[in-house]
Amino acid sequence: MNSRIAILAGLTLALAGCTTVAVASNPLQARWNGKTAGSFFAAYGPPISDIDGPGGTTLYKWRGGFSKGRSCTVELTVNEAYKIDNIRAIGDRVDPKGGPTHCEKALDAAK
Repeated sequence: MNSRIAILAGLTLALAGCTTVAVASNPLQARWNGKTAGSFFAAYGPPISDIDGPGGTTLYKWRGGFSKGRSCTVELTVNEAYKIDNIRAIGDRVDPKGGPTHCEKALDAAK
């Protein structure tokens, strides 16, 4: 009986130490999630629009990376600490050869 209690206590402590970690699902998220929005806008220019979101977040729309008739448009979800929680390409051009997209190249996220 005492061993069961000890095991349950150990499992409880182990689970209490766990945290949820967001996994980046694409190169843009891997590059920019967790970084400051200020560093993004300093490097690539100001957003074209912003909307207040729930919980003190702000949704910014940015467009740039103009090259040979191409451009990149992304939405950035930024938290109260002005850090990027999520970045999502909403206007991008896929490389027909399977390489990085135009936004990945333009926003320094290409592998």
